Order: sequence, then structure tokens, then C-alpha cells
Amino acid sequence: MKKWLLILLALAALAVGCKSAPEEKPEDPRSKIIGAEGVSRPDWMNKTPKSDDIYYVIGDGRPGMSSTAQQGTARSDAQAKVAQWKAAVVADTVKNYMEESGTPGSTQILMNFQQATITRSTANVAGFDEVEHWIDQEGVYHGLFMYPKASLENDFKNSVSEFQRNQAAAFAEFKAQEAYKYLEAQLDTHE
Repeated sequence: MKKWLLILLALAALAVGCKSAPEEKPEDPRSKIIGAEGVSRPDWMNKTPKSDDIYYVIGDGRPGMSSTAQQGTARSDAQAKVAQWKAAVVADTVKNYMEESGTPGSTQILMNFQQATITRSTANVAGFDEVEHWIDQEGVYHGLFMYPKASLENDFKNSVSEFQRNQAAAFAEFKAQEAYKYLEAQLDTHE
């Protein structure tokens, strides 16, 4: 009798264990796409990675070009996207700073500072690099590129340092220092 009871308990435990096995998650059909080099479509092609310290962007080549030319085109495409992001972050930072700090009368000076910072930061590609690439089934080169957010902070800080020292610029430099602190907080919202 005890044997039968133990066997029934063992079977019941086995049945419960089978039912509680985790369900398999359906595979994303986009991950089954195989590229020209026999490599599956990487996850970053479906969703660009996010990071507190790095801004990621995908640059694309153009079909019909050599692989080297496509790689260069993808790099240029990614750099243009990073430049747009930098300009947006700086413009939003200065605009929001002016609105929150209430700096009447000095907006033109801060706008000049903003333009100088955007020009400097879009020209600077320090730290910009390709992380991975994938060539799709049509032979188009796609690159995942990274740009450290600290590089934009450095550009902003250097713009503050180089700002002309005159009576109006001295006030703007003080406001720009405060705007730099504000930029650090804003970088988290522009990913």
C-alpha cells in the first residue's frame, strides 16, 4: 500500500513539474532573416541599443556600391545622425535653460553661445566608432556606431572655456557654466 502511495505521489509530482515548465517565447521573425554573409539579422537592427553613457546610431550604405564605399556611406550617415542629435541636445538645453532661468536681455548672447557649441560639437567626432556591422540579403551594409555622451559634454565645456571674454560674454560665460550643469541632466532625456 505504501509503495502504491509513493508511486502515485511521484507521478503527481512529475505531472505538476511538467505543467509548470516555462513556455517558450515565440521567436521574432525578423531575427530569422539571413544576410548576405550567412549571418542572422542582429538584434540591434530591430531595436537600437540604449545606454546612459553611449549614444548608438545605425548608419546604412547604399545598394549598388562597393562594400568599401557602402561602409563609408554608412559611417557618413551615422555621423550625420549623431550631428543632428548633438544639435538637438544643445539647442534644447540652451532653450530650456533660458526658459527656466529667466534670462531676459541676454538671449542673443546665449544663442550665439549655442550656435558656437553646435558648430564645435558637430565637427568633433572624438570617440565616434563602429561597433558592429551586418550586410543584408540585398548586400546593403548596415553599421552600428557609438558616440560617447561625455564627448558632447567636453565639447560643451570647451565652448564655455573658449567663449570670448568681454563684458557681455563674461555674463554669458557664467550662464553657460550653469547651462552645462543643466546639459548633464538633459542628456538622460535625449536617447
